[in-house]
Amino acid sequence: MKKYLITILVLLSMLVIQVGTVAAAPAASGVVTLISVEYVPKKGPVFTFSVSGNFSKSDLKGSLHVEGGADYDLHCTQVDESTVKCNASQKVAGINVSVTWGGSTFWAYVPEAPPPAQYCYNVYDYDLDYVWQSYGTHCQDTPAQYGDQIPWYNPDWDDSYDAIFLPEGPSCSGIVEDAYYYPYICGL
Repeated sequence: MKKYLITILVLLSMLVIQVGTVAAAPAASGVVTLISVEYVPKKGPVFTFSVSGNFSKSDLKGSLHVEGGADYDLHCTQVDESTVKCNASQKVAGINVSVTWGGSTFWAYVPEAPPPAQYCYNVYDYDLDYVWQSYGTHCQDTPAQYGDQIPWYNPDWDDSYDAIFLPEGPSCSGIVEDAYYYPYICGL
């Protein structure tokens, strides 16, 4: 009988140790809903969650599993009482993922990075009859600043030159728009 009593006490104490360990594990207290997944240029994928309840700093960590096997960390910030935003590696763009955060797992598609914005401007010069006209469009990734220069080839003159970005063309051109212009001073 003594053996049974000792065995029962040992098993009971092991059970208490296991239950005590589980009860001590941190758990997020609240409800979490994935609201959106977007790709923010120069920042990467952003997951937006609607939350209710309190989330400690340690609760603001998560993980992301990519379809195909790779795992990434999820870095989260509580924006306000009801919103948490999380960032992940740019490597997960264009892929199906499972996101584990706040005690829940969500499945989502992460959009690809958008193409860089293009800023396009006309390039003006005069032709062989000295009539101003557009010789094409120059596109670039950043907005032009007055005074910027670009190399440009004019097929009428069979020559290259630096066109200058200005708010309007020379007075004799009659053109009033932000564009690149051949640096010509009227009357000279």
